[in-house]
Amino acid sequence: MAAATTAGGVEYDPARLDRVERRFWNDIWSAVPAEVASERGVELRRFGPVQASIVAALADVQSLNLVLGAAEPGAVSGGHLAAAAEWVASRGVAPYVPVTPGLAESEAAEAWLAANCFSPAHAWMKFVRDAHPPRFAEPAGVEVVRVEGGSEEPFGAIVAGGFGLPAWAGDFFARLPENPAWRCYVARVDGITQACGAMLIDGEVAELGIGGTLEPGRRRGCQLALLRRRILDAAEAGCRLLLVETGARGEDRPPGSYRNILRAGFEEAYLRPNWVPAGSGEGVS
Repeated sequence: MAAATTAGGVEYDPARLDRVERRFWNDIWSAVPAEVASERGVELRRFGPVQASIVAALADVQSLNLVLGAAEPGAVSGGHLAAAAEWVASRGVAPYVPVTPGLAESEAAEAWLAANCFSPAHAWMKFVRDAHPPRFAEPAGVEVVRVEGGSEEPFGAIVAGGFGLPAWAGDFFARLPENPAWRCYVARVDGITQACGAMLIDGEVAELGIGGTLEPGRRRGCQLALLRRRILDAAEAGCRLLLVETGARGEDRPPGSYRNILRAGFEEAYLRPNWVPAGSGEGVS
């Protein structure tokens, strides 16, 4: 088992962060209306400690098609990773399989993936921080509003538009604000909703995610304002550890979110490679 380590002024255990991540995605897909899930092929299954989730209608959007828990105890040795990979493949989906370094079966998971025609592709960086107040000013001209269940704010539509998804994908996220463990927000510029962000509170841990911005709202400070509000609200809720994730730095990747996260007081914790099946078009040597 990986030993706890420290970054961003807080001690963290990668295995605990992985458990929060699995709940994060479980909650998202659990909020999808049954008729929408059936129409778009949204499914989630567990294979021992491994959680596999897919959106068959968006099979080429690998960040929405995930096999999580590959490095958990028993994931490889118990055949659970193999069963999950087989199930996802049967649905015609090529997923991301992130492997957190330093866990019980991290090396075994990577060996199994390599032996079964997966290869490492784009990696995600995990960031953590403690709950100290933001040390940056609130961006001028941006209003952040918390979205409650039943609100008329187009939270789901902003998620879909901000991430370049089809408009109908907004239905996946529209009911997420109804979950009491979640805080969902939108940012307005000149009175117009232009960006979104959300946060799952799991005990003393808060995972920030779903940060999307429409084109007219870009470079206006929306995401920095949303980060600031979530940090304040997480501290008020009693969280001691905040985490967020974005793509690794690279010449072909926009650096904006990475810069905002660092500016918000988060520190790099560890890099996780995403393994993808052969033929998915993303594998690298």
